[in-house]
Amino acid sequence: MKRWLVLALCWYIQDVAQLAMTQTMLAPEIFVMSVVWYAVSDVKEAWRWQTSALLGGLLMDFRWTGVPGLYGALFSAAVFAARWVWFQIPSANRQLFPYVAINTVMCVSLSFVRLLFWDSAVLSGRIFTILGVQWGLSAVVLALLCVFEVFSDED
Repeated sequence: MKRWLVLALCWYIQDVAQLAMTQTMLAPEIFVMSVVWYAVSDVKEAWRWQTSALLGGLLMDFRWTGVPGLYGALFSAAVFAARWVWFQIPSANRQLFPYVAINTVMCVSLSFVRLLFWDSAVLSGRIFTILGVQWGLSAVVLALLCVFEVFSDED
């Protein structure tokens, strides 16, 4: 139950961040990174994290894009790919660096797809600023997740 509340809070924080940046910047991928965090730590219950990503993405769709299923599909695919890559790594090598690399590739991929559906007038001449701000904020979120992972008492 605690994990569901954390995911709901992360979704809400991402929504508020996007609201604060209204059509000028992309919010960091707080929700997806938190779902990936739980998805790679849970060996048996893949369906629950896929469902979480799908439902959180659908809520994001109805809230922001107006294209039902876009974020749901993106978030589900990102969690599926991250989980698949994570469990292809030998268990002795599942450390901080692969986790950070997986999240970084996932955030970069999601950013480019999200930019495809933005108004070109907003993007003109500012694409590197938009991506830089989002990736910088996503790096802060990822660092916080890594700190929580290092100091968590679950093994």
